[in-house]
Amino acid sequence: MSRAGQHVVFVGNPTPPCDLDAAFDVVTAGDRAAVVDCLETTRVDCVIVDGTGSDRVETVAEVRDVAPAVPIIYTTATPDGSAAAAATRAGATEYVVRTGEPSLIDRIEALSNGEGDSTIRPATVDAATESPASADVGTDLTARTETVDGQAPPVGPAERDAILGRLHAIVSGDDPFEERLEDRSRRRELERGRTARGRTLDRLDDAVIVVDSDRRFVHVNDAFADLVGADREGLVGRSAASIIDEDAYRDWMAVVGSPTPGETVETELQRVDGGVVHVEANVTPLSAAGSDDIAFVCVVRDVTERRRRADVVTGLLETTRSLFACESRADVSEVVVEAAERVLGFDLATVRLHDADSDDLVLTAVSEASGDQIRRRTRVGLGEGPMGEAFRRGEPVLIEDLRTNSPHEYDQLQAGMCVPLGDHGLLNVGSPVVDAFDDQHVQLAQLLTASAAAALERAERGEELLRHERILETVEGMVYAIDGDARLTLVTDPLAERLGYDRDELVGEPVSRIFADESDDRAVDHIEDLLSDADCDSGTFEATYTTADGERFPVEIECSLLPHDGDDDEFHGTVSVVRDITQRKEREQYLQVLNRVLRHNLRNDLTVVIGYAELLRERLDDPDLVAAADTLRETAADLAGTSEKTRAIQYALDRDGDLEPIDVTATVTETVEGLDPDGATVSVSAADDPSAWADPGLGLVVENLVENAIRHGGPEPTVEVAVAHEDCRVRLAVADDGPGIPPAEIDVVTGESDITQLTHSSGLGLWLVRWMVDSYGGSVSFRESALGGSRVEIALEPAPSASRHGD
Repeated sequence: MSRAGQHVVFVGNPTPPCDLDAAFDVVTAGDRAAVVDCLETTRVDCVIVDGTGSDRVETVAEVRDVAPAVPIIYTTATPDGSAAAAATRAGATEYVVRTGEPSLIDRIEALSNGEGDSTIRPATVDAATESPASADVGTDLTARTETVDGQAPPVGPAERDAILGRLHAIVSGDDPFEERLEDRSRRRELERGRTARGRTLDRLDDAVIVVDSDRRFVHVNDAFADLVGADREGLVGRSAASIIDEDAYRDWMAVVGSPTPGETVETELQRVDGGVVHVEANVTPLSAAGSDDIAFVCVVRDVTERRRRADVVTGLLETTRSLFACESRADVSEVVVEAAERVLGFDLATVRLHDADSDDLVLTAVSEASGDQIRRRTRVGLGEGPMGEAFRRGEPVLIEDLRTNSPHEYDQLQAGMCVPLGDHGLLNVGSPVVDAFDDQHVQLAQLLTASAAAALERAERGEELLRHERILETVEGMVYAIDGDARLTLVTDPLAERLGYDRDELVGEPVSRIFADESDDRAVDHIEDLLSDADCDSGTFEATYTTADGERFPVEIECSLLPHDGDDDEFHGTVSVVRDITQRKEREQYLQVLNRVLRHNLRNDLTVVIGYAELLRERLDDPDLVAAADTLRETAADLAGTSEKTRAIQYALDRDGDLEPIDVTATVTETVEGLDPDGATVSVSAADDPSAWADPGLGLVVENLVENAIRHGGPEPTVEVAVAHEDCRVRLAVADDGPGIPPAEIDVVTGESDITQLTHSSGLGLWLVRWMVDSYGGSVSFRESALGGSRVEIALEPAPSASRHGD
């Protein structure tokens, strides 16, 4: 039917809206009596009630009584939820805001064409006035006429609650609309209203059922029927026990009887095909004559996917524990493939790890479903295809169709997904279905690969430590390692044998077991010193070990801290190399005894020899005998001087190694002034006053060099001492005009020749110079001087000036 000839009765202001009057044959009725007259005498296609007047709702009720089949539109200029609810309860077919969309004209035409029953829409209420949730539930049940692309709009949570409340009233027999309908025509209208309400329930996104006190389905919407795989009409009136088993029903009834209605419970529903679907049920009681007489309405939401995701997360947590229990990268790869199959549901999965040497992705683990084509392709270059791209970019790559995106044959595979395992490799997943993977699959896979990457990192460190441990176990020397709890984690066979244990007896024991009591404290102090010095992670100390038999022996231990993890400052253990210094200590003791006894006896005996030589020289008249006495006295004096030099050398060797800034020019000047030149000319020149790292023993070095130059320089030797700061070194040079130091002696002192009976240094002075300069970290060199004799040059490490250092 077109607009022309459509008869519309308008109840309201004397003049209807101009657009309405132009579109239809409009009759204006000022009051209810005029409307009734019009309905009794004229064919009316639609009644429009303007809600401006105070008695308009009563007009709606009377029109509905007179003409149950005539559509009634209740309209206001602005949204009014309370008016819409009242009009709907009174029997209005629709509530329309005249300024909204669709227009009043469109709604009249739709209702006149018989579309009102299938195009129900909610009242449009402005948020500033009243929300549909606060309006009477009748509005939500009958006033829904808007469609979008032929489909009704989704129902929101608030509207769903209103619908359920209205349904409660219908099932309980409290529907005021039903009470007004007494005759047959009114019952037809009731049926029409129920049908409209049923259609509204059907349009809920969630599955909805109504179950009576006999546990039979009173109402089932399409969403529920689809959920359980049944025919909707076949379920209505049927026992719900086949769908809702005893366990689920008991859980639902527990919610119905709880003091906090509206709670949800997760249960299982039995599908018609025998399957099971996990649901979240919101159960609301409708009546309760007794504990066994309960009718209820239930909104059911399919949570199968949510449960699956929860199961996946639980499975991945379990997988994480397995991953971190792996000791090798290959073991980690196998666990990843197994989890991809069992937890994520990927039938085909592989792991390829990066080989840094060849820069290839090497096939490391393969699922059982993988075909021969995959197994044969053991290596993939980083420049090849999607796998290389995913690894290079460090991002997942989805392959919609392998047949068009890969030059390789993959049997029945048609889609793929490559997910990086950090910088360690890739997890590859395949499917026989084109475009099988989406962002959700990627997210689930990344949950697995994130843990796998960390486990691979740990496994790599473990493999490296294992390699080092195996290397150390084959070392012939004595080596041990301890963990952060100071327990032995590694002991080489030579060390265990020296201690009198089997290696397995010591591993796991506290390291204090092998130390003598006082040495254990020394070891702890040494480690604490290393930990407190950020620039030093290794050092040497001496200690005493105790064997299984109680024997004690001295050792020198070179101890190195195990590296920290990032900013972690905790102690993780040490690796130590042990040297048995029993023989060295014995030699040192022998030498110490011999040195003291020899020096003491030699000094005393030489004093006697020198005394008698002087006595003979005074009492003898024979010139030859006097000369012999002089020679005897000089030789004894030289030997006594040698004894004093050995004492100086012992001082150099026994020093604790602590250096300090020494003013080299001042030391040279003071030393030269204290010497007896014995006819020699000694001069000192200095370009500046440099300081070097040394100790006061530097004066002995200068003294021995100058004395050596004077003694071997001839009757009136010339000796020049120069100090300069050149080429980032402090240089001290002593030059003379004598015959020079024999090359054979220089070779012995510098180490270029061995000490033998035929080639040995005739004095200890040069040895003293070399040893002391070595202890300063300096160097000694020999060359011919400009004066024609020898030039001995010492190069030392420069230091801040002594005055600044003292400040």
